[in-house]
Amino acid sequence: MADSVVCRDKRGRFSKTLQETSEPAVAENIEIDHNYGVGHLCIAGATGCAVCCPGIDKLLGSTKINTSTSWHSGRRLVEWGTLLDHLKFCSRCYNGPLILSHETIKGEMKCGLGGYLYIQCTSCQELNRVPYGSTHKENPSSKGMPSFCVNTKLGAAMIDSLGGPQRVNNVLTTLNLPSISHKNLKVMERRAGDMIEDFANMSMERRGREAFAAEMRDSNLVEDVTLVPPNVQNTQLIRDANLVIDSGEFVIPNSNTQTNTDGNSVEILDRNPFGMTVCADHGWQKRGFDSLTGHTFLMTKRKYGNKVCKTVVKHRTCATCKWWRRNRPGRKPKPHRCVWNHRGSARLMESQAGLEAVREMMEQGTPIKTIEGDGDNTLMARIRSELGVNIKKKLDKNHSVKNIVKKLYDLQKNQKDLKLTNHVVKHLSKTIKYIFAKNQGQPEALQRNLAAFIPHQFGDHSKCEARFCGYKRKPGVKYLHRSLPYKAPLKNPALCEKLVQFV
Repeated sequence: MADSVVCRDKRGRFSKTLQETSEPAVAENIEIDHNYGVGHLCIAGATGCAVCCPGIDKLLGSTKINTSTSWHSGRRLVEWGTLLDHLKFCSRCYNGPLILSHETIKGEMKCGLGGYLYIQCTSCQELNRVPYGSTHKENPSSKGMPSFCVNTKLGAAMIDSLGGPQRVNNVLTTLNLPSISHKNLKVMERRAGDMIEDFANMSMERRGREAFAAEMRDSNLVEDVTLVPPNVQNTQLIRDANLVIDSGEFVIPNSNTQTNTDGNSVEILDRNPFGMTVCADHGWQKRGFDSLTGHTFLMTKRKYGNKVCKTVVKHRTCATCKWWRRNRPGRKPKPHRCVWNHRGSARLMESQAGLEAVREMMEQGTPIKTIEGDGDNTLMARIRSELGVNIKKKLDKNHSVKNIVKKLYDLQKNQKDLKLTNHVVKHLSKTIKYIFAKNQGQPEALQRNLAAFIPHQFGDHSKCEARFCGYKRKPGVKYLHRSLPYKAPLKNPALCEKLVQFV
């Protein structure tokens, strides 16, 4: 029998009594040094197991990460700079660079056109998640994984040129790139659309301020900006007192005396009501009065860049709200980006959108003095009644011609006895366009030519000018109206009286 001995542990305390034997002690931890017989033999294959590849269990248990060798096939969009930057060192032992090979790549997680490679460090066996594309976050302080820039660019391409998800996947499969689900493509499209809208709003506001400041300088309305305190930015004050300059530096009222927020009066000379001139027009998705969307655009004058300074889009419906009413009646729709902002007919969109655009321009400090467009009287009446602002109305060339031609066709349809044929209507519309084109920038000459326009068609050349009338240029030669029927002037006095009223 072997004698029992008393043993102490590492801290000096008495431990369990051991039996002393004459058998030789067996060295522990033999597999650390020369583990030929008792070392670890991995039979898990290329992916490895938890011993030789720590963290592989999470990859194998994830449905988003592909640990097979399918990443060998197909094509990927790789940004070499981003990939090489993340291969510089291991995230655990900081040794590097990481080796990119068939043996070290343990899996791939696809994220649209971007993705991550899971690469094993050869020093500490740690798995490193390496992106092969640049990423971004809409809100840097938000949690969660970032978005790949190439996916956001793809969403912008869907809006700009590619179209819907089906067309995008057709292009991707043709290029042998990984396809993307329709749901994810719509998420990319919405994310890119929000960024595009924000940038467009910033750009339009900047262009509007630049055009407003340039027009004010040309009008010689800004004489001494030091007379007015720079902190007057009250929108209601601007609306009541017709303050029209608010470019972040100065505000000029339209009265002799203006009281600021401190109670001090500022003396300013009288000036005419001022503001910027914009070109406005409204369009619908389709013709008729049942269109679901409508859009209004305000543009600066050509002299100041001809830039879009405000857009307003009206929607009569929302697809998400309609789905919930149809499939979940009585239940509140889930939170979503609802675009339904119009209650009423499509015809009402024009005046409401125009009123909203004018109000937003006033609130941002660039009020409007003159609107050039189709001369919508409903819009002018609503601006006058709801905003209390008198805005001048001007008709542009295209809408002026359209209005005259429309009246001609209405006259042809309603009064058959005048015998106004399509041939005559086309000739009159062509001549009107010619008059506007040749007298651009010459209001007095335009007025004289319009006064002589109708009498000329009936053989009266007393008001004509030689540069437009062949009868005045060659008095001795018989004049022929080449575009009128039988090359002769019109002879109906009743028709002449009606046409003079239109022009």
